Amino acid sequence: MTEERFFALLYDTMVEARRKKRYGRDCADFERNWAPLLVRMMRTLQEKTFRVDHNYAFLTSVPKWREIFATRFDGRIADHLLCDTLAPYIEKILHPCTFNNRKNMGGQAAINHVMEDIFEVSEGYTKPCRVIKWDLKGFFQNALCDEIFRSFAKVIDDNQEDITNRFDEDFPSFMKWLAMVCIYCNPAKHCERRTPKHFWMEHIEPEKSLFGKPPGIGTPIGRLPSQIGMGLYLNDEVKWLNEECCIRTTLFMDDGIEVVAEDSHVHALSYMTELRKRLAAKGIRLNERKFYDQPYQNGFEFLGSHIKPHRIHLNNKTYDRAVEHMEEMNAAEDKLRYLDHFLASFNSYTGQLKGRTDFGRLSALKDMMHPDWKQWTAYNERRMCLTYLPQYTIKSRLNDKYHLKLKHHDTSRNHRAQEHALHREDEHGVAAQQQRLQGYQMRRGSGRRAATAV
Repeated sequence: MTEERFFALLYDTMVEARRKKRYGRDCADFERNWAPLLVRMMRTLQEKTFRVDHNYAFLTSVPKWREIFATRFDGRIADHLLCDTLAPYIEKILHPCTFNNRKNMGGQAAINHVMEDIFEVSEGYTKPCRVIKWDLKGFFQNALCDEIFRSFAKVIDDNQEDITNRFDEDFPSFMKWLAMVCIYCNPAKHCERRTPKHFWMEHIEPEKSLFGKPPGIGTPIGRLPSQIGMGLYLNDEVKWLNEECCIRTTLFMDDGIEVVAEDSHVHALSYMTELRKRLAAKGIRLNERKFYDQPYQNGFEFLGSHIKPHRIHLNNKTYDRAVEHMEEMNAAEDKLRYLDHFLASFNSYTGQLKGRTDFGRLSALKDMMHPDWKQWTAYNERRMCLTYLPQYTIKSRLNDKYHLKLKHHDTSRNHRAQEHALHREDEHGVAAQQQRLQGYQMRRGSGRRAATAV
């Protein structure tokens, strides 16, 4: 592949990697000097000396305490280069019941799939059926890197001809090398902790942390190859359960749901021993404390929702957190400062409530809004979300703050920019403005006299 084409590929990958991340510190640092940095990255990739060795780790407590890893922006570009190139081929081999980091197949799609299975197995809620729910303990932290790499390598080998036609004959081997670099990077050995270390000891079990794991064991939560790789990790098991065992199984990351008829209940439980053996061969096991087996009429928890035969509720813990966050935002003194955070948070929770058809709680959450928020936002009844008023969008506020002269079709913004420019001139004093006007008139008069003389 020529340098021009490879650089163009890296540039397109950079644009995709920065999508919805452009205001992040890593992305901003890279974009300030992106051209030479991208050329340097291209050279290291061509020479195969590139390494993902600038990582940082932090903890998040929502919805529960988890260990998250991230990498510098050039590492993120490498992750996207690998996964975006292989995405069409991976999508073909993933089972339809696997909902792991796939486009249009997120958490809500997994919930809908489970509801469809219950409706079909119970024949329209007329016959009894049971729900078997299981969870994998330390799924990411105990996965075998060799198994993840074999999954990527198999995808590349099976589609080698098509990859060669799209790029060149050396690109399949390059993709294998890049997969090896991204998967075996071992971020726990060279990372910066951005959360105090004592939080790890207080909230994270050793089994659920990459720190202390031997090389080749565990993959970080938060990296794109890990998310894609773990979707492939249990793809064979999902196929086995659905196609060979004839058990309707839905998998979302480490949460599995089996829907079985009442007369097939013993048949489904008999396969759990074989499932445990298959998982143990890949270094993971079922969580003994998170196994659920009872009739579907009783309801069950799945992906932050409480699912019942005719209704889906948002989990009480999630809704309580939304109420607590709303009260915290309402108590803020300088509300305009937190406007963006408030709007993003509010729409996030209302989106979850809307997806679960929990409209009563959505209306209650809307009524909790402090009246001050309404001077900057408006509630869209059709979309059931908050939107900025035109004069308080992010671009408008940046324009007003820094007096930008935006070249935009929205003439109202340009007029506001002109008004603020005049206002800024007034602040500098009327005398300075008159002096500039006098100088302009003198230049104009001298130009007229020169034209008359000619």
